[in-house]
Amino acid sequence: MYHNRLAMVITADFIGTDEGAAVSAAPLTLCADYSGAARGTNSRVDFARRKEQILATLDRSPKGSLDAPILDFLGWLNAQPNLVTTSSCSGRIAVFLGNADPSCAKGGKWLVSSHGPIDDSAIAWKSVVTGVEPCDKDSEALQGTLATFMMEPFLLHAECADAATAQCVLEMARETGFRESGLSLGRRRIMVQLRTNAARLEVPLAADGKMLVALPYFEFLVKTANERMADNVRRIARLWGRLREALAPAMGAAPLQGLPWILSCPSSLARAVKLALEDLGLMDDERKLAQLPPSNGQPPRMGIPITEAAADYFEDLEVSTEAREEALVAANGAHASVDQAHDAMGTEAKTKKRPPTTACDLPELWRTSGGPGGSLSLLRSDDLPRKQRPPQRGGGAGGTGVVGAVHGEAKSKEKDAIVNALEQVYASVNGTGCPLPDFISEARSMGSVQWREDVALLPRGGLSGDNWESLEAETGGRLWETLRGAIGARLLVRQQEILVDSGVRAGAVQILAGTGDGWVVVPGPRGVRYTFDVTKCMFSEGNAAEKVRVSEWNVCGETILDMYTGIGFWSLPLLAAGAGHVFSCEWNPDALEGFRRGLKLLSEDLAGRCTVLAGDNRRAEVTAASAGRCDRVLLGLIPFSRDGFPNAVAALRDCGGTLHVHWNAPSEEEASVAAAVAQELQAMFCAQRGEGWTCAVTHVQRIKWYAPRVRHLRIDIRCSPQAA
Repeated sequence: MYHNRLAMVITADFIGTDEGAAVSAAPLTLCADYSGAARGTNSRVDFARRKEQILATLDRSPKGSLDAPILDFLGWLNAQPNLVTTSSCSGRIAVFLGNADPSCAKGGKWLVSSHGPIDDSAIAWKSVVTGVEPCDKDSEALQGTLATFMMEPFLLHAECADAATAQCVLEMARETGFRESGLSLGRRRIMVQLRTNAARLEVPLAADGKMLVALPYFEFLVKTANERMADNVRRIARLWGRLREALAPAMGAAPLQGLPWILSCPSSLARAVKLALEDLGLMDDERKLAQLPPSNGQPPRMGIPITEAAADYFEDLEVSTEAREEALVAANGAHASVDQAHDAMGTEAKTKKRPPTTACDLPELWRTSGGPGGSLSLLRSDDLPRKQRPPQRGGGAGGTGVVGAVHGEAKSKEKDAIVNALEQVYASVNGTGCPLPDFISEARSMGSVQWREDVALLPRGGLSGDNWESLEAETGGRLWETLRGAIGARLLVRQQEILVDSGVRAGAVQILAGTGDGWVVVPGPRGVRYTFDVTKCMFSEGNAAEKVRVSEWNVCGETILDMYTGIGFWSLPLLAAGAGHVFSCEWNPDALEGFRRGLKLLSEDLAGRCTVLAGDNRRAEVTAASAGRCDRVLLGLIPFSRDGFPNAVAALRDCGGTLHVHWNAPSEEEASVAAAVAQELQAMFCAQRGEGWTCAVTHVQRIKWYAPRVRHLRIDIRCSPQAA
């Protein structure tokens, strides 16, 4: 797995310098005779003993706990047999007040410290000013002090059981951008230090108790640090992903590596378990649920496709062996585990005719019935059928690249095609400032290329920066055109930040190479086709599962108001699902043009059931068209859709209906946020339509992560008058 290694031999204690010159020059090759036998005392027994001691007192920092953003990552690392972490920092934005003399490092205090982005720069500024500007009695004490604003990236120290593991970890760190990482080979211990200075900030704010900067500059520093913290989070995620791939064979999983995960369960539990997995976002949407081959005369079992994250989720849950054995013994047979599972999830009735319609308590079910021999079990297998979906891409005319599905092996081939094209381009250039291995490393660690029909989208920040611009200039503008041809795209673009401040959440891309306009057609659920200009409209792949869920609603004959239509994410599949009429509101002219084109791709009958209301959905015309006529209203705007509440309230029939409210909420506050939204709507119903209306949350659907620890939710709220 580890190839292209030649450049440095380490024979004695070595620690990478802050500049990282010794390490970042090339991948490492360790001396062949540097083994456990040669080192003598550094045996696996000694390492296991030290690991046990380290884990017993894992965090000795003043804070007294591990940093929350990397808690899962550290847990996974320390579960590896040949690794143990000794110290770490997830990254920090801070202001430290200390001695201005760097030789006197003792004392000082943190005025601001956050392991995530700083949400309110004004509050942080107040903390700095309060801590720096002295009272009369403190003026002398602050002489000789310096307040420094810092953005400190991720840092990790770990001990490895052997040189091969250390070399592997170091190579993965360098490939994912931690170029100042280093390695220390001692007589007893092998240590790796993972770090990068690329995102580091260190700026003086105050000296001797006097501020040197004003609030606007501080706000600029906070904004810059927040951006670098977001990049820091992405870099850590890439590192974890590469380490998972690289260290998996050492865990004895090589024969099964690459096979997808399945959760096996009795048929009678399958629906309740599936609903719970969907709520947690752990279903693999690329495969279908199906019955597994019979085994030893046992009752039928279903295989539920789950993601890699789901397997980690179950492995982290505690399994109670005693509870499972009691359940199995109590009922004297295989059916006992099923009954016990039903008891665990709290179902009131167990009938064969009606499967469960609510999600089970998955953690409790796994605790009592999970693992080998239980009702629920994990296995790796490719037995489940894959969903047949139309391709969302095609090879460009004359393209020589990869054509077809963009999953699994094809994604790897895409990266190979990009790397091969890079090598060809680089070979034609003389004297470029950046070495080829650095370009290849960045291309390999870049996120997946996304496709919109025949347009290839590089991820935000992918293959960007001064080095890439210089290479493009040195090749006379051939770099991007060569990459475009290598992967068979008509257009090659790079995604930019979504223009959230534009009022229309327009898409933003940078066109790198190719010809023609940005109009594409991609397939959607129920055979609909979305059409849009990729240079002007956003298209979220994270909503794919939600589009399918919405398309499966029973809406036959219903009248629906879609208040934020866009290119028709919800309106088109609902029309195809049999809605009697859909009022579609949209004020972005580019999205509206895409929606109109999508309507024309439907049958004339379906398209005729839609009324397009162009412009602001708060207009009186929208109220006049939809008031009192709708069975349900979709409010699909995030981070929240409060502006649409008045017309949504007016739109429902006198007998009531359902509002589907999209909202962002902290992951630990989903239920309370949903309840608050329902309460706000109930007050508005009573104010607009008379007393007696009630609004109750019937379901909260997790759609995707919007930001760290913030979920994009769909809150379904049933609104009923008193008479109902």
